[in-house]
Amino acid sequence: MSTKKVAVAEFQITIKKSRKICSSTNFLQFGKQSNDLIGACPDAYVGLRRLWLRNMRFGELDIPNIFSTCKLFESLRLTDCDSGIYSVLQVEHAELVEFKVDRGKFERIELAYLPKLQRIWVLPESPKLLTHVVSKLHHVNPGHLSEGCDLAWTMFILEAAPSLKELYIRVWDHWCKKVTYKELRKKYGLCKKAEVKWKPYAPYFKHKNLPSLTIYGFQPDDNFLTYIRRVVEAGVNMAEIHLHDRKVCGCCSDLDPVIKGKVCPSRYPRTTEERKQTTEGLGLSSRVVIHFPS
Repeated sequence: MSTKKVAVAEFQITIKKSRKICSSTNFLQFGKQSNDLIGACPDAYVGLRRLWLRNMRFGELDIPNIFSTCKLFESLRLTDCDSGIYSVLQVEHAELVEFKVDRGKFERIELAYLPKLQRIWVLPESPKLLTHVVSKLHHVNPGHLSEGCDLAWTMFILEAAPSLKELYIRVWDHWCKKVTYKELRKKYGLCKKAEVKWKPYAPYFKHKNLPSLTIYGFQPDDNFLTYIRRVVEAGVNMAEIHLHDRKVCGCCSDLDPVIKGKVCPSRYPRTTEERKQTTEGLGLSSRVVIHFPS
């Protein structure tokens, strides 16, 4: 490891307690133990490629120290980790490709310098702020977007990523994982679907590199049709659109009939006539070929 000649090395640092029964003292203790391990075995971390840390609270400089020690890092995942509630995390690393934070209590994560980053979760914000981070991104795949919500907010990605080659959109209300009881939905703030507001940074912007758009969960309604027209209008070199039906989940099919009754049946166009009507309804130019692979 110290000679950096190990091709693949991955650590998953786990603890004996689950997140639900961890106290603040536990989080601090586990974070200290992780730091002590790095300090005692720095050579083991020098050639590390992947690291997943769970249930830890770090000091202000602890996570930057991990980045500076693990010089060959390609993937870092932090689950239930933070540096104190509402703290700010600055991320700088020359080799990091994937960075994921699950249930972190950071107020803000600043992607200061990540030239090789390929997978990043972001909030809709001004494309001007994101361009330096995602300008070289080639593939984007926003997943599990709520059905019925406006998709226009994803357009900020097109503005921020002029090198984008493929855009995949997955729209799916995964009912087997939903909180369905009113009391629990209220407790977790899930009573209503939240609409994400998006205002274009540069009105009438054009994207010159995007040739393909793929949508999973397509339904022939105004929400999808309007969104597709917007993408094609911006993507001046758009050549192909692939429209798939909802994905099928075996667990969802085993749900209580009362819950299943809330799921709207798919209106995905299956017959030749339905697909013809959908294509004509889009009103796109002949240069764009529409596929219905489902």
